[in-house]
Amino acid sequence: MLNIISKTYVEGETNGPNKVVTNLIKGLKILDYPYCINKDFEATSQLWVHDDPEAIAQLSKDKIHAIVGPNIYILPRNIPENTDLSNLVYIQPTKWARDFWRDCGYDKCPLDVWPAAIDTNEFPERTKPQNGKVLLYYKQRYVEELDFVKKILENKNISYQVITYGSYNETEYKNILKNTKYIIWLGRHETQGIALEEALAINVPILVWDVESLGHWNPRKKDINIYTKEELAYGNTTSAEYFDDRCGIKTKNKTEIEYSVEEMEQKWETFNPREYILENLGLEKQAMELLSLFEKYFGIKYDDGKNEVIKNNKKWRNDRISFKLFSFTKALAKKIVGKKG
Repeated sequence: MLNIISKTYVEGETNGPNKVVTNLIKGLKILDYPYCINKDFEATSQLWVHDDPEAIAQLSKDKIHAIVGPNIYILPRNIPENTDLSNLVYIQPTKWARDFWRDCGYDKCPLDVWPAAIDTNEFPERTKPQNGKVLLYYKQRYVEELDFVKKILENKNISYQVITYGSYNETEYKNILKNTKYIIWLGRHETQGIALEEALAINVPILVWDVESLGHWNPRKKDINIYTKEELAYGNTTSAEYFDDRCGIKTKNKTEIEYSVEEMEQKWETFNPREYILENLGLEKQAMELLSLFEKYFGIKYDDGKNEVIKNNKKWRNDRISFKLFSFTKALAKKIVGKKG
C-alpha cells in the first residue's frame, strides 16, 4: 500500500503539482493498487512525500525510508542544513533536472527520474480542425522573441492567437486546443511541462523554440533571485524533454524558426504526438514506474505492496480538519483575488 503525503492534493487547485499527485492516483486506481493519503508515516511500507518539506524534516529525525519529490526543493541549497536525507530517494521529473542537481554537487541521497503521467482521457484526441489557427503559447520569454515569431506569422498571412501563461484556465485551454492546427511554444525551461504534454495528448503538434540555458527566460519578480549567475548559464536544459519527431519540431536556433514554421504549415496533419504520450506518459505506466522504485531501492515488490493493508489509523497533519479548513480558505482567497485581478 502506498501512503501519499501531499499538501497540494488537499488544496485541490488545478495546477501542475496537483496533477502530479492526482494523475498518480488515477493510475493506481487502474492498477487496483491500494493507497492512502496523508496518513501516519509508519502506516504502510511504501511512503511517497510529494511536496511537503515539514514531512521531510520529520522523516529526517525518524530515519524512515521514503521516495520524496519532485515538488519540494528547487535547488539543493534550499534544503535546510539540519535535514538528513540519507535514508530517502529524491526524484526529479526529467534527466536534465536530476543532472543539474548532480552538477550542483548534490550527493546526500540517491537521485532518480520519475515523470508524472498525463491523463489522456481528460485530454482526448481532438478532430483536426479544417480552419484552425496557430496557437502561440508564451511563457516567461523575452518580448522581442514573441514579436519575432508574430512578425513571421503575419508576413506569411498565418492566422494565430496568443495565450500567455497564467492568463487562462484549463477549460479555456482545452477549447483553444480543439481549434488549433499546431502550437508554437515559446516558453522557459521546464522540469516537465505538463501543459505542453496535455496539448500533445490531444494530438496537437508543437514547434518548440527551445531555451539555450537555464537563464533563457524573463522571470517574475519573485523568481528573479532563484538562481546564481553560474546556474543561469547551465545549458543542459530544455522546454520539452518528453518529445520526439512524432510530436513536431524542436530547435534552439532562432534562424531555423521561419523555416520550421513553413514545415509545420505543410506537415502539421502528419504528426502523431498523442501516440508518443500514450507510449511514454500513460497513467498506468507511470504509476507502475513509481512503484518500481520501491523495489529498486527498498526491496518492496509490487505484489507485496498490493497485498498490504494499513497498519494504523493515525494521521499526518495534512489530513487533519484544521489543515483542510486552512487549505480551503487559502484556495478560496486565491480565487477571489484572481477574479478581482
